[in-house]
Amino acid sequence: MQRWIVLGALLLSLLGGGLMFVYWKHHQSRPDRQWVPIPFTPDSTEAQREKNVEDLRKALLTDAVLTGIVRDCGIEWKWKLASEQAAVEELKQRVFIERGESVFRGIPTATLNIGFKGTVAEQPELKALAERMIADVQRLVAPPAPAPASASSMPKF
Repeated sequence: MQRWIVLGALLLSLLGGGLMFVYWKHHQSRPDRQWVPIPFTPDSTEAQREKNVEDLRKALLTDAVLTGIVRDCGIEWKWKLASEQAAVEELKQRVFIERGESVFRGIPTATLNIGFKGTVAEQPELKALAERMIADVQRLVAPPAPAPASASSMPKF
């Protein structure tokens, strides 16, 4: 009788562990989107926002930019893709650049959302890809840094 109780407890614990594993595996395969929101200026119009989205889409979805992202994030070997070009094509299918809305300091704000689609299991890679693409956005949008003043042009006191 005692053997059957121990055997039943073992069977129930294995069944419970198996159910937990199945739930975890199912959760890992659910779709996920990771992005970085960039707020638009409050005085911009819808037409300006749409133009900004299209301009950034044209500037960012080039092979040169996506190849740099693939190389920097190591996507080719992380996702076990055949080549660098296959990784670039995969990113082209997963990237999204869209208008959205986020809450900054309690105020709903129109944003430009730049990120990637994937699964929950790929969440760290998707975050790294989105952050890396934001570096390219900052490079494209930010004004050039002023040139340092030379010693001869500095005022003498």
